[in-house]
Amino acid sequence: MAIVDVTLGAFVMLAATAAGSSIVLLFRCMSNKMRAALLAFSGGVMGYTAIEMLVQSHQNAGDATLLAGLALGILALFAIDRFLPHIHAHFRKSDMAAAKKKTYLLAGTIMLHNIPEGFAVASAFAGSLGLGWLVTASIALQDIPEGLLVAMPLACYGMSTRKSFFYGIFSGVVEFAAAIIGFLLLSMLLFAIPFALAFSSGAMIYVVLVELLPDAFEKGFERMGALCFVLGAAAAFAMAALFAA
Repeated sequence: MAIVDVTLGAFVMLAATAAGSSIVLLFRCMSNKMRAALLAFSGGVMGYTAIEMLVQSHQNAGDATLLAGLALGILALFAIDRFLPHIHAHFRKSDMAAAKKKTYLLAGTIMLHNIPEGFAVASAFAGSLGLGWLVTASIALQDIPEGLLVAMPLACYGMSTRKSFFYGIFSGVVEFAAAIIGFLLLSMLLFAIPFALAFSSGAMIYVVLVELLPDAFEKGFERMGALCFVLGAAAAFAMAALFAA
């Protein structure tokens, strides 16, 4: 049954986020170079997957539906970023006290940023089983570094590693719920699936262009970032071929 696949996919994303967050229990901090590589690879994976979702949407709807969904997806993430802080912002040691005071705000930011990703999985499974697993695998790959990148700044500058770990996996819990609820809604509104695919694609494109790549291409890491981005896109292409077989 489709709901079983969606549930399994949601568990995969949750496990990936937990795996990434758990690294903070071993290492409190990581280098900017490693951080940039993880972000660039994730950007390549999500960028390719977003294009696949647009293709699927266009096959089942007209240009107007695709463009409207794409634009609204981008605008929705823009609105979130406009009023809430950047998830991957650097924490400086001088900001330690302020960072601790903002932990609840950070949790809300994580939640709002990850609702569209959970909805993307729901939309993809509503479109087709193969696309559903492609999007799940792509977001799961991105969730590993994201869980780490959420937890590690908090641990690196003062918060306990255990508490940082739980803040990291919180985004996975939100994605899980968004995937299940989103799929149940779309199963009752089949006509909205092409729009939902385009909307989710727009949200993912925004995440890639604004959340991932700017930090990945920091000064000094441009070539490495470009290579990791290409490797991420190639990995997503390989997964797409596997799930289409």
